[in-house]
Amino acid sequence: MSANGTRQSLPIVTTFVKVAKDWIGARQRAHVISEALGFGAQDQTRITTAVSEIARNAFEYAGGGKVEFIAETTAPQALVVRISDSGPGIADLEEILAGLFHSSRGLGIGITGSRSLMDEFAMVAAQLKGS
Repeated sequence: MSANGTRQSLPIVTTFVKVAKDWIGARQRAHVISEALGFGAQDQTRITTAVSEIARNAFEYAGGGKVEFIAETTAPQALVVRISDSGPGIADLEEILAGLFHSSRGLGIGITGSRSLMDEFAMVAAQLKGS
């Protein structure tokens, strides 16, 4: 933390997920950035896989999103990846995070699997839109 107790953040790059190939691009950026920041091969794979899955999720379920890569430069140093979207929200987020959700569209382990790969993981779902 800085002398005033705040984290020092350095934005690296922001990319948008608008079409299918964009989440693959987010995956590639995650790999390049984690490698450039000196993460080991295993950590690069963990970061790349988690970014890919959550970016894919934003594309498939919310119609797209934004992926921000941010370096936290004060000790402890960290790479923060923030993926956001403007979708309708996730109705069963608590159930998903608890590992109790059974998806009809896939394995239903993308979010929990991504969370297990990261040292820290937070997900916030907006209030569901519509009626």
